[in-house]
Amino acid sequence: MRSTIGRLRDIENVVAGTLNTYSNLKMQVRSRPRFIDPQLLQGSLRFGKTYGFNFTAVNPDNKFLLTSNAQKDTYRLTLSDRPKWYDLECLIRIGTSERVGELNIINDLVSTTSLDVRNPLLQDYITTDNIYVSLIGTPMKFFGVSASPFTRKYLLMESYYEVVPGDIILCTPTPDILDSFSEYPVKTATLLTTRVGSGTEPDILYQYQIELSNQSTLISFNPSVGLISFLKAQPLFKRLNYPDGDISVPNDIGPCLVDAFYGGLLYQKNVKTVLGLKTYDSFGNQLNGNDWQVVAPNHQMLERSISADTFLLWQRIQGFFQYRKNGTFQAELDADGRFIMSSDLLVPKWNADKQHSWVIPFYAQAECVISIQFEPQEKQIFHVPSNTLFLARPKLLKSDKPIDRIIVAIEGSPNSHVVMQSWQYDGSVVNSLSYYILGAEDAYGKDRWLAGGFSLKPIFLNLAPLKATYSDGVSRYNSGHIYF
Repeated sequence: MRSTIGRLRDIENVVAGTLNTYSNLKMQVRSRPRFIDPQLLQGSLRFGKTYGFNFTAVNPDNKFLLTSNAQKDTYRLTLSDRPKWYDLECLIRIGTSERVGELNIINDLVSTTSLDVRNPLLQDYITTDNIYVSLIGTPMKFFGVSASPFTRKYLLMESYYEVVPGDIILCTPTPDILDSFSEYPVKTATLLTTRVGSGTEPDILYQYQIELSNQSTLISFNPSVGLISFLKAQPLFKRLNYPDGDISVPNDIGPCLVDAFYGGLLYQKNVKTVLGLKTYDSFGNQLNGNDWQVVAPNHQMLERSISADTFLLWQRIQGFFQYRKNGTFQAELDADGRFIMSSDLLVPKWNADKQHSWVIPFYAQAECVISIQFEPQEKQIFHVPSNTLFLARPKLLKSDKPIDRIIVAIEGSPNSHVVMQSWQYDGSVVNSLSYYILGAEDAYGKDRWLAGGFSLKPIFLNLAPLKATYSDGVSRYNSGHIYF
């Protein structure tokens, strides 16, 4: 513990040294992130490649160097590698980057590293110029057209690969003119059905109803059945759904933030990353809608219970407390008959975008009044009888103001005690989740973007990561007496 505290103090000192003279900094340990999918198992990978074993990461697999010179008016291209995504009818670009160069269509797969294009090359390509062959898109088409007036809003499209919110589709009314394709971002992709492929098609094709997230939410032309389009080759790792690929949330994690490990490598620009989430209860019912929910980094997940040992690490303001051997928290009122504790400032503040509530079992030695406040919301008052199990149900109300901290205060008989058990979430608890992580827009080439699996960041520290034990029944956990 001393070495850990020393490292934290060093970090605090370094950051504090960057502040101006009139600013102060205090680091507060919340907990440690829990990587729930370090090996990226039970999922599908698209336009990406995984590296590592104990901690696996995804890297783009969509851009490769030309390794043999190619002459104008010929068709053969030889690459440093040709993964399975480089398939027949795919759209590619030959040039110095994925944004600069000529577009063409893959016409034939000659070997594991070479291919033929449909149209003759427009110029000579020399390997010393660092020429890349980038996968721009894989085949899609309109298998149907929505009835008017929704023809341009609900797009009925078939894809070689699964489509998720954040993907980009490339569409044009004139697919023979390769430079005419425009990018359209996907808002929702509702899987309608799959079908078995035939001929040179993949084994399975996916048919979707797609809505766009561009400003107008409409495609700029009226599509027709069979019109050729493309799915942009953005790297994706996606867990399978319940029950084949969901991940259980560990029991010792309460309210938490959901996030992922990702970022740029040698590329100087930030690469956009899209995170998608599905949450399930213990019966496999999806709790956050019927499809993928795009979430921001550090997405707040409050639908969890709060274990009683959590409160040992809250800020004691008045009175005393201890943790009993039966796993309950015991508040001890002082000589004035008061006990107050606070979560301290919540980092980050809780969004109150919907109502949450918890059920809290109390057992008081003497009659008392308990107030629970999700500051800045009003205090909620509960009158607890003596020697009787009482269930309090505090509510975090929906509000446009975020929650700064949680305060628990008790007034009663001097030197009496009140036992509080774990806060059980009053509703459907998030028991497991599935997710996807998508490298968007500039996620091309191995030097651009890297991503790992999802992690959970507990909002409150408890005894689990500290590997601590309960009080001995005599000494109190008096803001510091913890046994390791």
